[in-house]
Amino acid sequence: MMHAALLSVGDELLLGQNVDTNAAWLAARLAELSIMTVEQRTVGDDRRAIAEAIRELSSQRDVLVTTGGLGPTLDDLLREALGDVLTPSKELVTDQGALEHLEDWFAKRGRRMPMLNTRQAFRPSVMRCLPNANGTALGLAGRLGECQIFSLPGPPREMQPMFLEHVVPEIRRRPGELEEVILTASVQEFGMSESEAAQRLGPLMERDRNPTVGTTASDAIVTARLRSRGPKPIAQRQLDETVDAVERAWRPYSFGRSQSLGESVAKLLRQSRQKIVTAESCTGGWLGKVIVDQPGSSGYYLGGWITYSNQAKMERLRVPADLVERHGAVSAHVAKAMAQGALDASGADYGLAITGIAGPDGGTAEKPVGTVHIALARKGGGKSDSIARHFEFPGGRMEVRDRAVKAALQMLRFALLDVPTTTPLLWEKIEGARTQVARVHASPSP
Repeated sequence: MMHAALLSVGDELLLGQNVDTNAAWLAARLAELSIMTVEQRTVGDDRRAIAEAIRELSSQRDVLVTTGGLGPTLDDLLREALGDVLTPSKELVTDQGALEHLEDWFAKRGRRMPMLNTRQAFRPSVMRCLPNANGTALGLAGRLGECQIFSLPGPPREMQPMFLEHVVPEIRRRPGELEEVILTASVQEFGMSESEAAQRLGPLMERDRNPTVGTTASDAIVTARLRSRGPKPIAQRQLDETVDAVERAWRPYSFGRSQSLGESVAKLLRQSRQKIVTAESCTGGWLGKVIVDQPGSSGYYLGGWITYSNQAKMERLRVPADLVERHGAVSAHVAKAMAQGALDASGADYGLAITGIAGPDGGTAEKPVGTVHIALARKGGGKSDSIARHFEFPGGRMEVRDRAVKAALQMLRFALLDVPTTTPLLWEKIEGARTQVARVHASPSP
């Protein structure tokens, strides 16, 4: 199997002024070509540092792809660094075809080409230019020993077409190499911490295993990322088996392979032919937005209420004033009354309500910032019943609201799947103690 390295060039990347999205995109595209990216490196606009990185990475890998450093200004030094490595002691040459492309590019726009742009036609004599139909930064291609080198512009709208049109056709598998592929998949869950999710996976996460399984956590979602290598039929079978094993280990928290929690709930609502209505306070319509974001939501979402003030809760959802007075607007009692009021007013199958303290102010010792109550009212057999859950979400205002929406969606998903209501969720408070994870350990298949 061929191995690749990626080199991103630019001070703006090191300083955090720009986020490098090119490396992730390139690694995914290379994997589709059965080329494994084994290293990603970032260097600033320093000629010596760029040259050293090129020299080192190309001596160890089959393919080196660089991005950035091909602009017209004096701090765009990739061409010179490539020359230092590939043709030391020789000047860069001017590529006449590239120069004509640049002159034509400016002429078509009714502009005279600045002298600085002529630098973009320079190249080491042993490299050739790659066309750029979307800008002035031409790419470069060449070889250093056994390593193929491709240098591409930094802007994604220029880099991506150049890679697909001019790099992909040139990357060839070496003669006699086994016909191997790299296949990837992912499984997501909400409701367990990353450590508990990893513990459930057990031997599936052993690093010498194929397929490999690793976990990442982002925005309260834990994702298992799987990678399988080998001849395609075998690799696909092993990947499918491991995906199934991860889903079993994470049940009932796992909600999809390549779909969001909102998409998962939408699919279940469509299948069950049931309808949902929402009532929101601290999330201010966020829950309704996530539901409406899904295509076809008009078939199962009847609408919702944003009752931010106590008065709105009482007037629009018929929440009894004595409940607010006795328990406070942020309470299980009021959350259940909101869900029931929305259900009664709409005729839906489910009423989902959120009330809480998102912060940064408004918290007390008894109800700190992050306190959220979520209730789900359900109609069945002509009689309504409801449940409420109490959470203490960590984080700032945005994180609290985001986690509240996800917890509400997972509660609805559990109801649609008939998951026992005693199944806890991350950050849920039960009997006065914060329950972090469900203490049910599945036995994953190795």
